[in-house]
Amino acid sequence: LVDNQSATANVTLYGANVLSFMPKVPANMSDLLWVSPAAVFNGQKPVRGGIPICWPWFGKHPVDSTLPAHGFVRNLLWQLDSARRLDSGATELVLSVESSDKTLKIWPYPFHLALTITIGETLSLSLCTTNLSGTDMVITEAFHSYFRVSHANQLTVLGLENSMHVDTLSGMDRCLQAEKLFLSPPIDSVFLNHASEVIIEDSEFSRRISIAKQNSISTVVWNPGEDVVKGFQDIPNDQWHTFVCVESGNVLDNVVTLKPNEKHCLSMQLSGLLY
Repeated sequence: LVDNQSATANVTLYGANVLSFMPKVPANMSDLLWVSPAAVFNGQKPVRGGIPICWPWFGKHPVDSTLPAHGFVRNLLWQLDSARRLDSGATELVLSVESSDKTLKIWPYPFHLALTITIGETLSLSLCTTNLSGTDMVITEAFHSYFRVSHANQLTVLGLENSMHVDTLSGMDRCLQAEKLFLSPPIDSVFLNHASEVIIEDSEFSRRISIAKQNSISTVVWNPGEDVVKGFQDIPNDQWHTFVCVESGNVLDNVVTLKPNEKHCLSMQLSGLLY
């Protein structure tokens, strides 16, 4: 648990997941992040909610369906490398994980991952991948952020205009996203070639959540809706409408290729504004 002059936050080393972020100004700002009331914390599966890290692949493994969805680092215990107070009053945590005999059996590339989490007036995450292998390494990745909302059916998502909308629920149909997105779950959509800020407008909460990002050219929007949620043991059936996932990353066509010893950092900043 982090508690400083600007915010409180809760981080678990299992999967390097940020589970909570509550700015202190304004005083009535509720948690920006959502964790399922039925989330499992036994270290046997990823925690449902917060900001899970999808790496080195997003979604199903492209070849082997027996491997875990969204990669394997959200199932690993990371180590805390450092924790310090910055001059601004913010708190910086650095977590890391690297390849092992276990990971090399799943994915044959030596690697080092470092996640820098900065907790202040905003929540900043930077995931840095270093390719320690002798060959090119191709990854997809995302911050699978779960946001707490009033009702998923009453949201507007701004900033996705002019990106390529891939609707994974309709046979991967593609079209240009011409206007702001009015959510109507179920939704599982990827917005390709999208690098700009996204804003979740929640009129019932009178809140806007800003998602800024760097070195990310994909955004994913997901909510299972009231029927599909029944297949999730760790999401109560009556809780589907209380969250939405808006995920910053590089997925589908937007793969990242790292040459030997090359480093790549995916970054995201979250903030809330009441109106």
